[in-house]
Amino acid sequence: MFKLKFFVSVAAFLISAMFTKVWAQAVDAGQQIGIVYYVDQNGFKALSKETVVQSGRSKYSARVKGAHATIRLPEEHPLTFRVCGVDPSRFKLFKFKSEDHERTLVIAKTNMLIGGSKVVISDSEIPVTIHAAEGGCFTLTPQRTLGDGEFGFSPVESLDAFMFGIGHVKEPK
Repeated sequence: MFKLKFFVSVAAFLISAMFTKVWAQAVDAGQQIGIVYYVDQNGFKALSKETVVQSGRSKYSARVKGAHATIRLPEEHPLTFRVCGVDPSRFKLFKFKSEDHERTLVIAKTNMLIGGSKVVISDSEIPVTIHAAEGGCFTLTPQRTLGDGEFGFSPVESLDAFMFGIGHVKEPK
């Protein structure tokens, strides 16, 4: 009996180690799992990962600290992004609104007088095209041109956002 338990535990360990090694080889060695990267002339660079805070009454919104993203991409920049080791369809691209000292994304609106709410987050979603790339990675390309503004990829059911901006930040007068 002891020999059988020992054999089963050794076999389970070897099988799990084999799958772990295969999974590690499947993900491009240069990128971390679940991080969104943008492509520039020198390769791939990680977008800023920021935590989103959700709150509100009549407008339930997601909020990110700071009026503008630290990573700025020029308008003429070919926008190609990459994510590795995860289901890429879970990453949605949204346009955020820059207000005072934060960036906001309205998720739902509530009518306080008659009740009821309407989910409006899809109004800010920008469709992306997904293509398989090497090493267990995927490219994400916006299906339309993005103008000046604040943008972020956010995995479904997550409070993480991978933020970037397009164009130059206008200095307040």
